[in-house]
Amino acid sequence: PWLHGLPSGLQSELAAGGAGLSAGQAQLLALARIFLTDPGLVIMDEASSRLDPATEMLLERAIDKLLYNRTAILIAHRLGTVQRADEILILEQGRIIEHDDRIVLAARPGSRFAQLLRTGMAEVLA
Repeated sequence: PWLHGLPSGLQSELAAGGAGLSAGQAQLLALARIFLTDPGLVIMDEASSRLDPATEMLLERAIDKLLYNRTAILIAHRLGTVQRADEILILEQGRIIEHDDRIVLAARPGSRFAQLLRTGMAEVLA
């Protein structure tokens, strides 16, 4: 695999242009590092946003395993990502405007989260 071809392997630099990695390869390398360190808290900002759709589908189960029984903060712009969450915080202009259980917010017709679900998150957040 491409990882074995990197001069520094898992220690390859993730900075812009680091080790000649594509954006998707850098994202995969970052995910591999998370798995290996087994942290108690995981923070992900659209963890698979730079992956091609086929690779993203393969990683979905792995990400579910990574997040199982662990505290995670997921920064999401896509509906598939928020479906993993137990609780949702909606931010607008840097302020929390909603916070509750995902299912409760989805069922509350007047909530911003329910509105995002109805209109399609990508359209509203674009």
